[in-house]
Amino acid sequence: MSQSIELFISARALKNADVFSKSDPYVIVSIFNNNHWVKVGRTETINNNLNPNFQKTFQVEYIFETKQLIRFEVLDDDGDTSDRLGQVETTVGTLFGAKNQTSILNLEGGGKGKLVVRCERVAEGNLFFVMKWAGIKLMNTDSWIFNPFDKSDPFLRFFREREDGQFLQVHQTEHILNDLNPQWKPFEIQAARLATTNDKKIKIECWDWESNDKFQFIGDVILCPQDFKQGQQYKLKNPKKKDPGSLTLQIFTQTVKPSFMDYIRGGLQINLIVAVDFTGSNGDPHNPSSLHFRNPNYPNQYQQAITSVGEILLAYDYDKLVPCYGFGAQTNYPTLQSRQELHCFPLSGNPAQTDAFQLQGILDLYNYALANVVLSGPTYFGPIIAETMKIAQMMKDQEQEAYTILQILTDGEIHDMDLTKRYIVQSSRLPLSIIIIGVGNCNFKQMEELDGDDGLWAGNQKAERDLVQFVPIKNYQGNPAALAKEVLAEIPGQIVQYFNLIGKPPRQPVQVDINLMGYTVQPEQVQQFQQFQQTLQH
Repeated sequence: MSQSIELFISARALKNADVFSKSDPYVIVSIFNNNHWVKVGRTETINNNLNPNFQKTFQVEYIFETKQLIRFEVLDDDGDTSDRLGQVETTVGTLFGAKNQTSILNLEGGGKGKLVVRCERVAEGNLFFVMKWAGIKLMNTDSWIFNPFDKSDPFLRFFREREDGQFLQVHQTEHILNDLNPQWKPFEIQAARLATTNDKKIKIECWDWESNDKFQFIGDVILCPQDFKQGQQYKLKNPKKKDPGSLTLQIFTQTVKPSFMDYIRGGLQINLIVAVDFTGSNGDPHNPSSLHFRNPNYPNQYQQAITSVGEILLAYDYDKLVPCYGFGAQTNYPTLQSRQELHCFPLSGNPAQTDAFQLQGILDLYNYALANVVLSGPTYFGPIIAETMKIAQMMKDQEQEAYTILQILTDGEIHDMDLTKRYIVQSSRLPLSIIIIGVGNCNFKQMEELDGDDGLWAGNQKAERDLVQFVPIKNYQGNPAALAKEVLAEIPGQIVQYFNLIGKPPRQPVQVDINLMGYTVQPEQVQQFQQFQQTLQH
């Protein structure tokens, strides 16, 4: 039995690792899988706070019959370096089975303090609220004695009611300095995240922010989802103050967001493109220590990655035709010979025939390429991404219901990082995602930067959405199912995010008469690919 659960993280009484200020904590969450710790993600950094409540939450799969170790590392963010404030290991089952699904864990290995982890079952639903709140004549909690011009710095906290009647914080606005009539920025939130059902209560608290973290309570109000009305005012209550002020809902809209499956049902086709690293750092393919060495008894890491991901993505690819490229090698094909390093060449050696047919065709092209390339370098992603961008742009211009996924298999760092980041940022409005699978044990710090959950920057331009997923294969050795799951975890969300960004809803599902169905790939085309693959195998 499995259940998706959401983890809410707070910390209390953390060690102060800074001299002239307080620690700037953040938390890294990892799950132990296949004899490796696999990073789930990290929270945001909260500056100068020893009692942080992190807004970033994490979804993990709780499997009742499996012992799932989970680790929380608390660190002090000092820019380029981080000081350890402590860590704690437990199990997902322990977290979910705790009283009220709330665990208070002692931090070890670095300092004092406690970590508070609360669990909730993942809220489902496609209904979203967009809200913009404002305050009216809020209570001034700041003392006029020290500064007669100082006013409250208000912010809002939103809580949903749990099954046990307790309230769980799910959102917090920014604070606005010296303003008793503040207008907070609009925000979007999933309706089920605020209230799982219409009869559940939503508590909104208004606080005065203080730099010493000793926030002053202004007032609160308890509502239900049906109470939200644009232009409505809501009086705050405070047991120590007769009239602490009011809140007004200046903007309130409800939107139903389509899901990944809505787009698939509407005819969306996923097109896979594979790119393989043939740089010299992989080692001589004839040497058993090489990452490209082919053992007849078991696949190498490149073959594992191609198979694990391809098996799933090809299920959504109508024609099963996969463009396959290599980079970082000199070529000695009968039809493509170059003593200069090429950074985007067809694995077939034939620019007019870049596609493989089905999964076996990809593996055959990979094997064929190894017999016709000389590993070289350096490692450039730019040319491969540029070629993929052309394909994605063409599909967009032709208004095809298609989304391209570029799978890059690489063994280490790249030498055109700035160009790569620029291309990725430029791809935000293209139907494109990039999966990077790290092969071997090299340093993948650059890959982790490209997969930054906090957004990718190229100069002063930021990517409008997340479109990169990086996974090191070493964490999933011997577990191809777990590798595929981790690699593809973000793809559905990235696809939906892209179509939302360009404002394109899914098409209505087409009713098909099975008696009129034909082949996406014509039989004679299948025969041609099979003949081509047979020549590669011989």
